[in-house]
Amino acid sequence: MNRKTGYTTAAPQDLLIVGLEALGLSTSPETIRQFLVYCDELLRWNARVNLTGLKTASDVVVKHFLDSLAVWPWVRDLTSLADIGTGAGFPGLALKLALPHLHLTLLEPTGKKSTFLRYLTIHLNLANVEVRQVYLTPSLARQWGPQFHGVITRAAFSLPRFLALAAPLTQSGGRLLSLKGPQLDEEQWHEAMALTSQYNCREPRQQRYVLPLGQESRLLVIWDKI
Repeated sequence: MNRKTGYTTAAPQDLLIVGLEALGLSTSPETIRQFLVYCDELLRWNARVNLTGLKTASDVVVKHFLDSLAVWPWVRDLTSLADIGTGAGFPGLALKLALPHLHLTLLEPTGKKSTFLRYLTIHLNLANVEVRQVYLTPSLARQWGPQFHGVITRAAFSLPRFLALAAPLTQSGGRLLSLKGPQLDEEQWHEAMALTSQYNCREPRQQRYVLPLGQESRLLVIWDKI
């Protein structure tokens, strides 16, 4: 075990299998293959298009895949999911590989990242995945209306901004999920709390969890749509 990174220098496939087991996720050999192809394509594209700051397959597995998949217990009962500001597909596309029943919509304003996501969904032969190249605003979200059972983001927006974007898109009885780092900005939290009823949501709750291998803690903020 490498104390600095918190995970071994094992092959990416081994890291992925151990990490999935630690998360309690049961996946097929085909799903493992899809994750490894995703990793290879991400790094290949990243050599000419800025998709991620990570440079090694091991880092992609631990810091992108497993970080995204750690929230699967709060996503598994959803039927459709929108990922706002998905970047290179995190957390939405990683969750789709592990939870193939999801109807996934990836929202990303950057053209090069959207092109990569479209290429990857075709390359992996994924069904029920839509990529929308769009800069989402609260007014556009209200125009679209409640299309999704769940809406998720990973460290792309402040809590109040995410609430304004995600709540109009979320169906009654659905769920809003914002993946955060180990610490939460208290000012953001109190502002989001004050706005919650305005967006027909129940009071948010914080769920702390630990990432596999690295043992780093994270916070997930969850709203239930009334």
